[in-house]
Amino acid sequence: MNQRIHVAKALSKRGLLESFLNPGYYLFLSVSLVLGYFLVSGFKKSIDSGGFDYSLDPLYDLIGRSLEGFFGSTYVDQLFSEGPFLFIIVIIVFPLFLYLTITSVFKFGMEKKAGVIVLLSYGPVDGTTYFIASLVKDLIMVFVSIAIIMIFLLITAVLNNLVVGSTAFLSLILIFFLTPVVFAYGILASSLTDNSASALVMFLMLMVFFLFIIMGSFTIVDNNIQNIAGEFSRILNWISPFFFFRVGMRGVAAGNIIPYLLSLLFLSVLGFVILLASHLILRIRGVRP
Repeated sequence: MNQRIHVAKALSKRGLLESFLNPGYYLFLSVSLVLGYFLVSGFKKSIDSGGFDYSLDPLYDLIGRSLEGFFGSTYVDQLFSEGPFLFIIVIIVFPLFLYLTITSVFKFGMEKKAGVIVLLSYGPVDGTTYFIASLVKDLIMVFVSIAIIMIFLLITAVLNNLVVGSTAFLSLILIFFLTPVVFAYGILASSLTDNSASALVMFLMLMVFFLFIIMGSFTIVDNNIQNIAGEFSRILNWISPFFFFRVGMRGVAAGNIIPYLLSLLFLSVLGFVILLASHLILRIRGVRP
C-alpha cells in the first residue's frame, strides 16, 4: 500500500509538471478570466436606482433574456440576487474543468492503447495506481484554479465597488467536491473502453445525459422534455453529480445548511463508489488494449 502511494505521488508530480507546461490550460484560464471581467463590468452598468436591470447592458440583455426564456424570471432573480459572481463562477469554472477532464480521459485512453500502462505495470504500478495519480494531479489543478478564480473575483469586486457574497464562496467549495466525481466518471469511461476516442464519447454522453436530466427538471420551454426528464431523474439523480450540486445550491439559497452538507457527503460517497467500480473493472479487464 505504501509503495502504491509512493508511485502515485511520483506519477502525479510528473503529470502536474506536464499540465503546468501545457499552454492549453493557460489559454482556457485567460479567456475565462477576461470574459469574467467583462461580465463584472457589465453587471455594474446594469444597476440603476431600481436595482439590477439586465436590459441596460447589451451583453446582459442577451444573457438575461436567454435565461428568462428557458428558466423564468424567478430563476434569473435568484441567480443575480448577490451580484454576478455566482453566474461568473459557472461560466469560468465548468469549461475550464471540462477541459482538464477531457485531457485526462484522452491521455488515459491514449497511453492505455499505446501500452504505456502495461509497461508500467511490470514495475510497482497497476491501473489503479495510475488513475489515482491522475486524479490527484487533476484535484491539485482544480485547487490552484479555484484559488486563482477566487483572487480574481475579489480583485474585480473591489475595482467595481461590488461585494462577493457568501453564495459564491459556498459554490466554489461545492464545485471542489463536484469535480472529483466528474473526474471519476472520466476514469470509469477510460476503464470500460480500449482507446481515447471511445472513452471521450462515453464520458461526454454521460455528462450530457446528466445535464439533460437536471435541465429538464426545471425548464419551462417544453413540458415534454420536463416530463421525460422527471421520469428518468427519480432513479438516475442518485448517480448524477449535478443533482447533488443543485440540491446543495438550493440549500444555500434557502438559508438551510443541512442540504448543503448532505450534498458534500453524497458527492464524496458517489466519487468513492465510482472509483471503486473503476478499480474492480481494471482488476477484471486489465490494462491491455
